[in-house]
Amino acid sequence: MEASKTTRTTNGHGHPTGTGHPHGMAHPHGGQHGGGHPHAAGQPHAAGHPHGGGHASAGGRDHPSSAPRPVEDFLVPAGRDPLTEAFGGREFAPPWRGSVPVDPDEAEAVLARVFETPRDEPAIAYVHVPYCQNHCLFCGFFQNVWRPEVAEAFVDDVIAEVADRGTTPLVASAPVAAVYIGGGTPTALPASALARLVEGLREHLPLTADCEITLEGRAYDFGLAKAEAALDAGVNRISLGVQSFDTGVRRRLGRKLPYEELTAFIRELVGLGRARVVCDLIYGLPGQTDETWARDLDTVETLGLDGVTLYALNIWRGGPLFRAIEAGKLPAASPIGRQAQTYAAGIAGLTERGFRQVSQSHLVRSTHERNVYNAGIKRGMPCLPFGPGAGGQAHGVRWRNVMEIERRRALQAEGRRPVEGLSRMPARYAAQAAITSGLESGGIDPAAVDRLAPGFAAAAAPLLRNWSEAGLVVADGDLLRTTPAGAFWITNLTSGLYAALDRAEQPSTSSKEHRMTDTLAAPSDAREKLAAQLAANPDGIIEVLARQHGVSTLDATRMLPAANCTFAPADTFADVMGELTSWGPMLFIVHTPSIVLECEGAIPRGEFGRGYFNLHGDSPIGGHIKADRCTAIAFVRRPFMGRESCSIQFFDQDGEAMFKIFVRRMPDRNMEPEQVAKFEALKTRLAA
Repeated sequence: MEASKTTRTTNGHGHPTGTGHPHGMAHPHGGQHGGGHPHAAGQPHAAGHPHGGGHASAGGRDHPSSAPRPVEDFLVPAGRDPLTEAFGGREFAPPWRGSVPVDPDEAEAVLARVFETPRDEPAIAYVHVPYCQNHCLFCGFFQNVWRPEVAEAFVDDVIAEVADRGTTPLVASAPVAAVYIGGGTPTALPASALARLVEGLREHLPLTADCEITLEGRAYDFGLAKAEAALDAGVNRISLGVQSFDTGVRRRLGRKLPYEELTAFIRELVGLGRARVVCDLIYGLPGQTDETWARDLDTVETLGLDGVTLYALNIWRGGPLFRAIEAGKLPAASPIGRQAQTYAAGIAGLTERGFRQVSQSHLVRSTHERNVYNAGIKRGMPCLPFGPGAGGQAHGVRWRNVMEIERRRALQAEGRRPVEGLSRMPARYAAQAAITSGLESGGIDPAAVDRLAPGFAAAAAPLLRNWSEAGLVVADGDLLRTTPAGAFWITNLTSGLYAALDRAEQPSTSSKEHRMTDTLAAPSDAREKLAAQLAANPDGIIEVLARQHGVSTLDATRMLPAANCTFAPADTFADVMGELTSWGPMLFIVHTPSIVLECEGAIPRGEFGRGYFNLHGDSPIGGHIKADRCTAIAFVRRPFMGRESCSIQFFDQDGEAMFKIFVRRMPDRNMEPEQVAKFEALKTRLAA
């Protein structure tokens, strides 16, 4: 189940943000590639695949349009451990960043032109099966409970769609090199329906002679008879969402088969010798230990699997796993630094066992395992979507199929294509895809990207120097290759290089750009001195220190030791503000060069309206915040004027603090213990 699926919004079933789906999609399994598919729609993830269908339900992230981030946001302060401390949290880096929504009145005509235009390059295809037997705790992609009676009608619908679109110039004009049948749980389909679906795809699509046809699924309710039916129909690659082989860990997640039954089935499946068999593993799971992880790696080796994909766990706020941990029913998941160590141990352990790393998260042992579909997604190949919730892109346009079965059928009955969420890809999409695919494969050629986006190499040079000094990349001829630490932080590197593309596109003409350029040009010794000063003594007024050293306040905050500062994603703004409403009176501060304004009171509940996050309530704190200008949220615990302080700081696109909220002090000037405990709990949860 490692098809490129979704680290935070999703287009559907993105993979666990295991570190870095090229499309930034978080996987239903918490990583960037995992059980869900990047091309599935309607998922509540914040990281979706460019082909995912669930943009609409991903909180409006179909067309990421937040203002460009400064390159300085992605510099690693000196002295941080590259593997566990380079950044405060993972970034969301979809390659379709900058896409522009198509006017709904033009959507039908735009889509018609796409299907009427022939391709001059191979494509890949994604088929989405939006059903699961049960809702696993770690998954944020669950849509529909599987019912056997829906199978035949579902397959009829998809085959009719493939037959109809298969005659269009878009589909028929050039070969299809790979097909990925994802979900959901495609292996929930009965053997006859599954075989009929595969046969229909082979009949109506122009598949290459060696087309890779992947079936995603799980061992539960699969069985050799169903597997052989799928193989007879043409499946030649099977991807199983194992997540963990340990029975205890599996049971806590809602997985049904114990170790013995699971491994017995996989051993028999591999023993057939008729398809490449790969699996997903997730690291960071509740109850997972070094010992269970090492046993998982041993099991992968002894089963003779052709490949394995390692994904990091993402916990979706409000999801079943989140609620179970909050209620104390499950132990806490691993924090991000611990995840980094587990990822590195996994890569090293599998390499020692004879596997070869071919991408950030995928390792292979068999020469037959090509991983064509996922590699194609990362390179930006055209993707043809079929089935409810599938998403795709071609000729500079992205779209998704309607997920809701009844609405899809109603549109079809009206003679309309059941498609929504059309957007035009950004003009620099080729450059973004080159960055994504290069980092995913382990090395990026700045000169090659510069040919696609002139000015990129110069804009990225300070980042690449910093990352090299920090131990995230190493030079290898014309390439810069990621180290194990750099591979773990791949979405942060991707976001940083996207920021370099932004800078290359926008000459420093405005005062804002001039200030950012001055920051970038700040002598490296000044930056190093500030980092060293903060490492030795994190006390002081950060705004003043930043101005003295020619950097932004955000840049200076990022230089604080990792023990003093942890970053949370900017898209958790509303969640953070909502959480604070129950903490009691706090200190709200706005600090500008002209004024330091302080107000103590309860944080009122806010709501979005007219472009602002509006704070109203029975509190002296109130007003209207441009939340969309927030690009970073920092949890800072450090000495200030000789006393320990805890604050949550919100930064804008200029790298300056919008406002800060401090934990309240009691009459004895010590911090309120209950608020400190809540501060630590919220910081840990969001950072993970």
